[in-house]
Amino acid sequence: MTNKPICITLIILFIVLSFAAKAQQGKQTSLSVGTEAIIPIRDSYVGSDFCPQTGLGINLKLEKPITSALHFTVSTGLVFTESDPRYLYFNVNQGYSSNSSNAFYDDSFHSLYAYLPLTAGFKYYWAKYFYVNAEAGSAFSINNSARTSFIYAGGAGAVVPIGPHHGLDFGLQFERGYKNVDHDRPVSQLGLNVAYKYRF
Repeated sequence: MTNKPICITLIILFIVLSFAAKAQQGKQTSLSVGTEAIIPIRDSYVGSDFCPQTGLGINLKLEKPITSALHFTVSTGLVFTESDPRYLYFNVNQGYSSNSSNAFYDDSFHSLYAYLPLTAGFKYYWAKYFYVNAEAGSAFSINNSARTSFIYAGGAGAVVPIGPHHGLDFGLQFERGYKNVDHDRPVSQLGLNVAYKYRF
C-alpha cells in the first residue's frame, strides 16, 4: 500500500471540510444510502488480457449545501468487483482467432476484488431536481486481490422527492482508478446508482 492515495484523500477532505465550515445551516443537509451496479468499460489496447465483469457497490453519502445550487459531498461504502475467472491469452503478433492454436486458458488469477472507497466532491443542481457531480478520493483495499488507489468520478442524476424529507436519488457516473493485483492499469467503469435520501 502506498501513501500517495491516502495523502491525496486527506488533502481533498481538508479542502472540502473548509468549505463545510462556511456552508449554510438548515434543512438542506441530507444523508443517503444506496446501491450501485457497476458496468466495466474494457480498455481497448493491444495485448489486453484483463476481462473485468460487473460489480456491486453499497454507498453512504453526506450532502451539505454551500449555496442553494452547489453542495459538497462526502461518501464511503463498499465496492465489490470481479474478473472473468478464466483469462484468454493469445499471440498478439498473430491476432485473435477463436480457432487459434496459440490460445489457452489460465485459472490462476483472482476473481473478486473488494474496496472501501472514501471520496469527497461537489454536486451542482442546474435545475430543481437535476444535478451534475464530481468527486475524488481513495479506494482502500480490503482483500489481498485489491490495491489501494486514487479514484475519481463524474456524472449526473436526478432526485425524485417523496414528501418533504424523503426522496430517491438516481445517478449515472463514469468512474476510474480502481486497481487490483492482476492488472497494472486503472479500471474504467460506469456506475448506476439508486439511493434513498433523507433531508434534515
